[in-house]
Amino acid sequence: MQKLSKRLQAVADFVASGSIVADIGTDHGFLPIYLVERGICPQAVAMDIRIGPLERAQEHIQAAGLADRIQVRLSDGMNGLGQQEADSAVIAGMGGLAVIHILEQAGERLADFKELALEPQSDLFKVRRYLREHRMYIDREALVYEAGKFYPILHVSIQKPMEFQGMCRQEYCGVVEEIKKSLLEKLGEEARVQDLFDTYGVCMIAVRHPVLKKMLLRDKKRALGILDALQERAQMEADVKGQDEKALAAAVRKQEVVKRLEEIQGLLAVL
Repeated sequence: MQKLSKRLQAVADFVASGSIVADIGTDHGFLPIYLVERGICPQAVAMDIRIGPLERAQEHIQAAGLADRIQVRLSDGMNGLGQQEADSAVIAGMGGLAVIHILEQAGERLADFKELALEPQSDLFKVRRYLREHRMYIDREALVYEAGKFYPILHVSIQKPMEFQGMCRQEYCGVVEEIKKSLLEKLGEEARVQDLFDTYGVCMIAVRHPVLKKMLLRDKKRALGILDALQERAQMEADVKGQDEKALAAAVRKQEVVKRLEEIQGLLAVL
């Protein structure tokens, strides 16, 4: 039986039982093998834009005796999927901008899916904002810390779930409003609060996920490190002529980091 890393296990846990899953960017094919072996999914499509990973995935699928239930397909994003061929999609193990590109490229194909399980490894802010602006609803999130890295996993409903109110699950609304009010008192701008929600996730904040605090402390440490580096550079360049443009850029950057640090500290205070 196929075993998964902690990260991929969290992704697999978000795939609905009985669904036909399309694993976009399947790499070794371990995720669809796991889902089909355990009877979570009756069938799957393992897709990748690169021939090398697909060949490895095919070898693993054949070794598991699942070639009749898992199709292997060369595809750029979801382009290789037929209409209503799958009702669940996984996009994991790639950068956030690549995730957004695949979703944009999918266009009307997205209407075929009941759910998406996304695991973007960068640009979480941009992914969450894209989903929010395109009326795709994050109804669950997980956050895994593995081998020194944080891996957020998003479960996305294409159609608005009944239990949603606005962009938040009804069960979270009271907690989120309380946190939002507290953050507004600290930060003064609703846009900054929304940026925090897009960066760290309303679901993660609402449940006060234990790994989230660890991530925030990491980000706080990084921000403080950047401020120290900017201060050191400013002192080194203070007596050098012709540094006006660099000094201005450094001042702007410092202001950005100070604001981010205020936001992180504000969120830490209410968790």
